[in-house]
This record gives sequence, structure tokens and C-alpha cells, in this order.
Amino acid sequence: MFTLMFLPLAKVTAWDDDAWSARYTVSALATTAWFALLVFVPGAIIACAVVWAVLLLLSVRHPSLRNLLPFWRWLLALRHRIKGDSPVFIVERVLGLRPIEDAPTDFKGVRDYVAAYSGYDETGEALLEFSCGISGVTDEFVEKKAKDGLGAMGAEVCKVEHLGPGHWLLHFWKTEPKNPLDDAIEIKASDLSDWDGKTVTYGLTEAGEPARLSYAQTSGIVVGGVPGAGKSAGATLLTLPLLASPKASVAIFDGKGGMDWHWAERSASLYNNECDLDLETATDQLEQLAQRCVEDLKSHPWSDSDPDFWHSGASALHPFHLVVIDECQTLFDTTGRSKEDKALIERCKRAVATIVRKGRSAGWCVMLLTQKPTADSIPTNIRDNCVVRFALRVTTREAAEAVLGSIPDGDPKPTEIPSTRRGGAVVQAEDGHTQSVRFAYLPVTEAAKALDSSTLETVVAGLEA
Repeated sequence: MFTLMFLPLAKVTAWDDDAWSARYTVSALATTAWFALLVFVPGAIIACAVVWAVLLLLSVRHPSLRNLLPFWRWLLALRHRIKGDSPVFIVERVLGLRPIEDAPTDFKGVRDYVAAYSGYDETGEALLEFSCGISGVTDEFVEKKAKDGLGAMGAEVCKVEHLGPGHWLLHFWKTEPKNPLDDAIEIKASDLSDWDGKTVTYGLTEAGEPARLSYAQTSGIVVGGVPGAGKSAGATLLTLPLLASPKASVAIFDGKGGMDWHWAERSASLYNNECDLDLETATDQLEQLAQRCVEDLKSHPWSDSDPDFWHSGASALHPFHLVVIDECQTLFDTTGRSKEDKALIERCKRAVATIVRKGRSAGWCVMLLTQKPTADSIPTNIRDNCVVRFALRVTTREAAEAVLGSIPDGDPKPTEIPSTRRGGAVVQAEDGHTQSVRFAYLPVTEAAKALDSSTLETVVAGLEA
């Protein structure tokens, strides 16, 4: 009898504290003794019942006496002690996220958390959703407990996903899962859908789901990474649907002065790839765009009464305006510049800052791209107002913070992106948290082909609007 009572607990006693083991041992011994008494002295059932009633009454004042009742302690908590069946068992005994809470303890069996657990599925993944508002239960605490509990969970890898304040989703895998972002994603122009006036699909998330960028209510986007990380390829996917649509007007400033954006020249409303040679012209153009943004905000031509562009939405008559500045350090970095150039750069910064500050409800947005992510390349006052930030692979914490600002502990970091994952990035949204994504790759020849085929359609749609 004693052995049978402990069989379900054989694999978990190593994680019990001494007090629990003692109570279960006493309960098992008492149950065995009562069972033996009833087997060998059948007439003792009435006397046993009287003793049990007395013990039950006395246990109101002395709860430990319940351990002497047959099966009491064993039945009371067995469901919390069978591995894999109970979130209480996983939280309190396997991971130690909260202390063991039972009637004899100070907590009186009242738990200060909510948990849901699903055991290992056919993919070898187990999930624990855990919510707790106690001040000491932080991201760092949950991360540490999850890593310390890998052996107890029978897992090789874990991941803690922050769902909200005091709310986490813990993933455990028996073997290290394949990361969908490790496989390159190459697409053709025919794979892209027409722009719906708000959202662009540009790749995959780490969960294997489509990664999307919404331009709605977005006035600033930052994209940064080391040379060869895939910045230009990513920018192609973020801008091509807009360049091919009558609902958008795209102005392009190519600070590098090369041919990276030549494929988009015919479809862009403004194209300047001589910013490095003629800073004054680029400055004048940016100031004109900023002035148009301010005028749109004041006059809201899309509606007589509603000042928010996005309530009406983008159309051929009132398109969304995107200003792309590639290698933005050409227009922002004053290092080694003449006095005259520094004055022009300050004007550039003010013009861009104006669009970023005022463009949200006016249907204007600036996209800044750089392969030299520093505070000089991306002024912090502009970056902080850009609600969407993409950091491709960088090699230093300073470079990561130049693009993303502060990164919450436990969130993916761009310094962790493997060099083999070209197009891999960490994107930071308005809530400050980051997620890993990978841009799909579309050859510029395909992008140019897509724009050539859409030119006539764009003109016709604009005339019919």
C-alpha cells in the first residue's frame, strides 16, 4: 500500500521541499496502518470512523492532524503532483516561479497568479502561460527560472515571450527547433499583391507568419545595419508596392549617389541621387516637401471636416506621401563639413523632423536608411519620433541603440543576428518591444519589371479616380 501510494510521485519527489515529503510520508504510513487495521480487524470500522471524526474536528485548530487521515493528503494534492497535468505543479514545483501554496502555509491555499499549461505536442513543444502582478516577478526573474528549470522540464531550449505587464508565455522544446528565419526567402514580383493603402508584407516573423508593416498613422521609419546585411533589399520590398500604386507618392533621396534606386526612378515623384554632390538642392527639396506636409495638415484637402488623413484613407486623388532617404548620414552628419554645409545640414534635419512630427495624421512618412548607424547619422530627436525601427545585423550595442534606442531585457537584439542570415532584422514597434523578422529577397530586375507593367495601370487609375 505504501509503495502504491508513492508510485505516481516517483519522478517528482526530487523537486519537493522537505516539509512536503514529510507530510506525504506521514500520510502514506497512516493510510497503510489504517488499511492493515481494517483488513485484519474487520470489526474495527466503527472505532476507526470515530477516530477519523475526532481527527477531522481537531484538525480545525491543528491542520497537521489531517495527515493522519487515510488518503487525505495524498488525494488533496495528487493532481498537482503528476508531471505535465497541472499548471500549479509546473509553476510551483518544477520551475519555482511562485512558492508552494497550500492550506497549512501562510497563503492558505490562495494563489497570487494565473497559469495555463499544455504539455509537449507532436512538435516537441510545451507552453506555459503565466500571469503574476507581484513586484518581484520581473522579466529577468522569469527568464532565470525558465533556464534553471530546463532539466526538470526535460527540455533543451526555452524561450520567454513577454505578452504584457506581468504576463508571459514560456516555450519549452525537447530539442532545439528549426528557426524559420534561417532559410532565405526569395520571391518574384508576381508574388506581391497590390498595395491596399495601408499595409505591406515584406517577409516572415520568427513564428513563421507573414511580417507586415502598416504605414497607417506612421510618420517615421528607421532602417539600419552593417554593409551587406540586406538593407537595400529590404527597402525594395517596403517601397515597391507604393511605387506601383496610384495611392502613393514616393520621393527618393539616394545619399550614396549610386544606382541602387535606379529601378525606381521612373515611378518616383521625386528622384535625387546627387545629394552628396549638391547638398543645397537636396535641402531645398526637403524643405518644399516639409512645407507641403504642413499645408496638408492645416487644410486637410481629403476632407472638409476630418483632419485625419487615415480616416479617409489613401487614394489616387489624395495619395499617401513617403519620403525615402537612403544613406541619410549624407544629409545629417556634420563631421568634417564646412560651415556652409553644416548650416544646410541643420536645415535638412529641421525639414525631416517637421515631417516626422506632423506627418502622422497628414498622410506623410519619412523612411531613413543607413549602413552607419550612429547618433550622428540618425539624430536621436528624429529617431525617437519614428515609431517603426528596423535594425538589421549590427556588431555593437551602440549601433543597435542608434537605430532602436533602448531594447527591453529578453527581447531579440540585432547583435545576435547570424552573419549568414542576410535580410534578418529586429523590428521595434510602438510599444518598445522587438521581434525577429527576415526580409524576403526580390531582385531589382524583378522590381523594375513590376513597375514597368504597372505604369499604364497607374496612369489610368489616376485619371479615373
